[in-house]
Amino acid sequence: MKKMFMMLLFTLPLLALNLELKSGYVAAHTEMFMDKTIDPINNYLNAKVTIDNNDITTIKGKFWVEMALFSSDKARRDESMYEEIQTDEFKVATYTITDVKKAEGKENYIINGVLDFHGEKRELSANAKITTVDGSLTIDATSMILMSDYGVKMPCLMFMCVRDQVDLLVKAIF
Repeated sequence: MKKMFMMLLFTLPLLALNLELKSGYVAAHTEMFMDKTIDPINNYLNAKVTIDNNDITTIKGKFWVEMALFSSDKARRDESMYEEIQTDEFKVATYTITDVKKAEGKENYIINGVLDFHGEKRELSANAKITTVDGSLTIDATSMILMSDYGVKMPCLMFMCVRDQVDLLVKAIF
């Protein structure tokens, strides 16, 4: 009986299904004084994610992006952004999911996790719409960070400063 219990216990992790990322991106949004928007995007999202028994609340795993692959409509501004967030030293940002909780609404969830960005690790929650259609699972998540929480000082040009708050949008299709 003990052997059978141990075999069952060791096979439980095998019930988790690895989700294969088909496509995904991370978009960021911030602003400068006088409504100049800055919207870099990284279309090279990576993920290693699992789900148990098609239960969305069992999603676990990690997402990551190379920081030097964010780009906006101005290459010169992107180069400045790379310097400010020190992409040569802090090459990758990761988000590790700790749990997923059902929220109000049919497809609404709260994804809790830890963001490792610019050498700092902080808890971060995201509001997400998670849908499943024809064997595909899609996560559309939004959150917000303050760059100063991660040791990044936003640049200023005279009296015009880039806003400290960055709104994040993540889309992943598995």
